[in-house]
Amino acid sequence: MRALTNPNRTAPPISARARDAFEVVNTPFRFVQDGLRFPRSEARMTRRILGQLAVGTPIVVYSAPKTASTAVAAALDRTAGLDTVKVHFLQPQHFWAGPLQSKVAKNGLLRHRAIEQRPARRLLLNSDRPLRIVSVVRDPIAFNLSNYTYFGRAYWMRTFWRSAPWIDTQQILRHFLETFPHESSSLWWQHEFARSTGINPVTEGFDTTRGAQRYQRGRFDCLVLRADLEDRLKHAALCEWTGREVSSIERENPNDGQAAPGVYARLKQAIRNEHSYLDRMLDLPAVHAFYSKAQRDALRAAWSD
Repeated sequence: MRALTNPNRTAPPISARARDAFEVVNTPFRFVQDGLRFPRSEARMTRRILGQLAVGTPIVVYSAPKTASTAVAAALDRTAGLDTVKVHFLQPQHFWAGPLQSKVAKNGLLRHRAIEQRPARRLLLNSDRPLRIVSVVRDPIAFNLSNYTYFGRAYWMRTFWRSAPWIDTQQILRHFLETFPHESSSLWWQHEFARSTGINPVTEGFDTTRGAQRYQRGRFDCLVLRADLEDRLKHAALCEWTGREVSSIERENPNDGQAAPGVYARLKQAIRNEHSYLDRMLDLPAVHAFYSKAQRDALRAAWSD
């Protein structure tokens, strides 16, 4: 751990480099093993969702990864009489099959692999059951950095995940800028949410002042919340939407428990100097839809401090 605190050291220790190399060599075996376990895990998830459907209709927490949706799901799950199914992707073209498939779909959206994807699609979307869906919006810069670092070992940083704490920040930043699908936070609304629900808040409008809006169409009753909204206001919106006194929202699934130590904080500081990148991200269609000009200006100032 002493090496982690040495800002002048950029060469990873041999042990970290060796483990990164072994990780790459071991990848085919790991995914064969995962391929054998995955169907059983999916089957367990299917049984779980079937059990939930047998006693009622759970709320679907359907949000892109790393948008603070876990905290919302946990608050709902702690509330008596409420239950959730949490899923990030329901469209099959965004299900990642493994290392032989690109981590980025043809439409530019990041892919993801999780045991709830196919069961949730099959048992929730391929039916005529009325559904309540809650989704969370996060600003694209935080979204990108969080996804890149949190899922670094599995997707983006596999070849240097353990060595990353010792690698020069600018080198990691270049890798992030060159490899991550940066428009994913905006594309998710078009290629996931709108395709699954028939509702597209990006084109239909959003209450930027309140930071929350309800959309109802057909069998879907959806609540969309901005992640930067104060927890008490998220809580109030959930209570109004569900008609129940929902449990308080608490921080869940922190990035620092999964990401390579210190890398998120270093990239967060370094990205402040990438002015053209900040401008491009804050000009994405979803940012214009979910944030007013004043709010976009505040985001720009916060990321430029």
